[in-house]
Amino acid sequence: MVNLNFKSRLRSLIIKLSSFSRRLVLVSLLTNVSIFCYPPSSLAQPTSKPVEIDLFVQGLSVRNPKSFLEQGLKAGTETNITLKNQPEGKINIKSVKQIPITISVPQPDGSVKELPDPKQNFRMDILITLTGQANIQDKGLYLGKSRLKIGTPAEIEGFNYLTRATVIDVRS
Repeated sequence: MVNLNFKSRLRSLIIKLSSFSRRLVLVSLLTNVSIFCYPPSSLAQPTSKPVEIDLFVQGLSVRNPKSFLEQGLKAGTETNITLKNQPEGKINIKSVKQIPITISVPQPDGSVKELPDPKQNFRMDILITLTGQANIQDKGLYLGKSRLKIGTPAEIEGFNYLTRATVIDVRS
């Protein structure tokens, strides 16, 4: 009777395995070692910070601008905001300011005056300041999943309005 020890049995088993099987065993062994020996590092959670966002709405068509600013879009209420066609939830309206639409009118003495545009009876420009919480990450401020930058297209929506705007300032 032949007495085989452990080393000779292991050697004969390795010789019998094909090269594909050897590679498969090696990959699974390395995978298990990498999972158990190198635990994942903890990911840093983004910190939240209060932020103010200025939006500019140009040429909003409204039948009665004064009543719209008093009833619809007014400071102290909440509005739904969408950045880059991604809904980001509700945000507070801090202030709403109507900017007059003017035209340059030359005067007989050669000077120029800015006067209200008579053709823009049902149009208005608005500067809206929103306040909320934004996440601070390596690349900048994020409101939800969208990065806050000057020039970002935005949409705000309330009970009786839906309008497009552009981010013109971000303050944190």
